[in-house]
This record gives sequence, C-alpha cells and structure tokens, in this order.
Amino acid sequence: MNILVNFGGGLAEPARQIILRTARNVADMSMFDKVFIAKYSFESLYTPEFICEYTQELASNAKNKRGAFFGTCRGVDLCDPIRFNRAIFCLKQFGIKTILVEGGDGSSRQVAETVQKFNEYGINVIFPIPMTIDGINGGESAGLREAIRVSVRDIEDMAATSLNTRDLEAFGVVIIKLQGRNRDDIIAGVLEYFKRNGVIADFPLDEVLVKAIPANYPCDYEKLIREVNASYKRTLILLSEGSSITMEDLQSKIKRKVRTFEVGHRSQSNGMSTEEDKLYYDEWVDKVCEVIRDDPFGNYCLAYINGQIEKKPIDYYAKLNPKENQEAILSADLEALLHEYM
Repeated sequence: MNILVNFGGGLAEPARQIILRTARNVADMSMFDKVFIAKYSFESLYTPEFICEYTQELASNAKNKRGAFFGTCRGVDLCDPIRFNRAIFCLKQFGIKTILVEGGDGSSRQVAETVQKFNEYGINVIFPIPMTIDGINGGESAGLREAIRVSVRDIEDMAATSLNTRDLEAFGVVIIKLQGRNRDDIIAGVLEYFKRNGVIADFPLDEVLVKAIPANYPCDYEKLIREVNASYKRTLILLSEGSSITMEDLQSKIKRKVRTFEVGHRSQSNGMSTEEDKLYYDEWVDKVCEVIRDDPFGNYCLAYINGQIEKKPIDYYAKLNPKENQEAILSADLEALLHEYM
C-alpha cells in the first residue's frame, strides 16, 4: 500500500516546500509502506523513471538544488486510453494505491475526469492543496499570495524603465501578459496591491493609466483602444493570457510606442523568501495532512475557506474553472476592482 505525491504545477516559489512537507508528513503517518514523489506531474504516472521514493537524501538534494526540482508537465491527457493503461501498469509496478495531486486548475480537471477510472483499478485520488486556482469564492489557494507577489515584482521591474520612456512626445505603453489559462484573480490582486500602495515602481498611481483585460469578464475593446490612443500618460495594460483579446490585437491598434512582456510563475523556482513564508505553507500542509490521515483512501478535494480546511467533492475545483465558457467567482471587492480598471 504505497502513496504517490504528484506536483501538478500551478504554483510560484514555494513548490518545493509544500511537496516535501507533504511527503514527510505522509511518511510520518506510517499508514503507507512507501511514499513516492512524481518528478514530472502526470507524465510520471506512466514513466517509471520519473517516480522517486521519498527519502531524506532526496529531500536534501531538493533543498540544495537551484531552480525547480519538481518540474511540471503540460499537454498530458490521461483520458487518452493508451496513456491511462500505461499509467495503471506503472502504478501497479510501484504498488501505489493513493495519488495526492497538488496543483492548479488544469490538474484539478485531470483528476475530475479520471478519478472514476482509477477507482475501477483500486486507486483513489485526493486533491489536497490548490496551488493557484482562480476564482475560489470565499476560499484561498496556497500559491496565490506568492503568485501575486512574484507578478508585482516582475511588473515593477519591467515598468521602472519602460514607463519612463518617451516617444513622439508621449510616454510609452507597456503591455504585460500574465501567463496561465486564466489569471483574473492574480490581476485583481496586483491591482489591489498597486492601489493600496499608491505607486507602481517609482510612479504615483494617478500618473499612470492602468487598464486590465481579464479572461472572464467582457471588455469593451474599442473603448480601451480609444482611451489609450488619446492619452499621453504612462500606460500599463495587464492582460490575462486567457482573454479573447491577444497581445497582437492590442499592438496592431495602439498608435503609441508599445513594449510587451510576459510574466508568470518563476518556473516553480522553489525559493522560499522568509521564515514567515515557510511557517505559512507548513501550517497549511499540516492541516491538510490531518484530514488525509483520517481518510487516506477516499476521493475528495480540500478547500481552505475562512481559515478552515473543508472536504469537497473531487470535481470541486474543476467546476469552478470549466474548460469552456469560464465564469469567474471572485469576491465582490476584487470583482469591483477589475471593473474599475477595465
């Protein structure tokens, strides 16, 4: 009876801390014979060399490694019968009966779509920690705070020079695309940070024309273009990668000097910033593992709502972020903030 801890991605810097703490806690439970860690997300499920047994040596190597230790893997569809059958064969080789998937909205959908088939082979799936899943009404994602912090830092680094450049007697336009299928809550968090502090880099907020183009809210594209073209102010446009408006659309219509950048999670760089951060994520993992200890063979998601861990159906996060016709479920204050800057 072995368990696999799978990192599905969707997180900024504390990836290593969360994965290793989870594996250590599960090992300490002594409910499973062995604890394994998946090196490359869902691809690991059918690739034996990507499955590593958790040991103190592995934990030490991960802590001392620069950059990402647990790499993510996109574009793997476990609903494909060939891949799924290979996954079952591989998991049986390792005696894995429980899969913990800690990840973002993409991996939450994979879990929801495949859990029933895994159950047919005696394998249960738990989604214990949402990394950065958009639109959790009343809830919280483990990586959301860090994703906002990383995004603010990257945006300000880029804006410090670009917003100070003048061309044709007007300050330039900086378009920054926040990577990911949907980054509305991160855009809202960034806007909240700028508004609270009253500055962007070294520039007072009221001296910068700030516009937001989210994925889940309709944007008056033509109005935005007219407003940007009519302005001489420093201009910052925050664009969600999930938006129907593309970077190319904006560049083709804006008649001012445009510079474009992309920012996102720093490739799960694993750099814990402070001792406070470490305690924050450790406390989160510890609470989650208490629930897993009581129900290690169920199929469920865990949501962190108002400081409490709540058990939810396995498709809870997938329903919050469907593949098509997405509907954001942001808190009222963040939703109002998005509308203010759209």
